[in-house]
Amino acid sequence: MRFKEIQMRETKSTQHLNNPMDKRVTFVSWNDISEAGLYVDTQYPRFFRVTEEGITPGASPNIHGSEFTVAKISSDPLLLKARVQQICADSNLPVPE
Repeated sequence: MRFKEIQMRETKSTQHLNNPMDKRVTFVSWNDISEAGLYVDTQYPRFFRVTEEGITPGASPNIHGSEFTVAKISSDPLLLKARVQQICADSNLPVPE
C-alpha cells in the first residue's frame, strides 16, 4: 500500500512537469516581441527569457537589436532548460545546448 502512495505522488508531479505552458508555437520578429515569454531563435540553437520589464518601453533592459525570427514556445520566461530543449525538439526548432 505504501508503494502505491509513493507511485501516485510521483505520477502527479511528473504530469505537472510534463504539461506544456502553451500548446502552440508562434513566430515573430525579434524587434516585434510584445509579450513576455520564452523565445527560441529559429536559425541558431539559442533562447531568450523575455520578462515584462524587457518589453516595457523605457525600461532597462529593453529588447532591441538586429532583425531575426524567433519562436515563442512558452509564456513562462523561467521555463526549465530541459523543457525548452524538449519543446524545441518536438517542434523542429534548433535545440539549445
